[in-house]
Amino acid sequence: MIKQMPETKKADKRRFERVEIAPEAQVLVYDMKGRKAGVLRELARGGFMMTPEKDYSKDSKIYNFTIHEPKEDIRVTVNARARWAGGDCAGFEFIDLGPDAAVSIGLIIGAYYEHKKE
Repeated sequence: MIKQMPETKKADKRRFERVEIAPEAQVLVYDMKGRKAGVLRELARGGFMMTPEKDYSKDSKIYNFTIHEPKEDIRVTVNARARWAGGDCAGFEFIDLGPDAAVSIGLIIGAYYEHKKE
């Protein structure tokens, strides 16, 4: 379970390192009905950012998404709430990320973290 941290300075707001994922990697995010919700752009242990298919700027509900990483065929289902949306991106915070989902998220982060270092 992810707990909210007390609000501090803006520079201290991010708790987890983020890994950028190129759009060409085609790590897709699907909604609970299996429709494409967006293309993953960044991933961290606390959440993700995607280029969405719809506007999430006025939304605070919790969504059920499936993130699909095609190279390793990793599919992970998560609950997430939109925390930021603007331009062509929307950022989401994971809600109650379970242990199996956390491991899968870690595998995806690891795969793209290595590409970042090369």
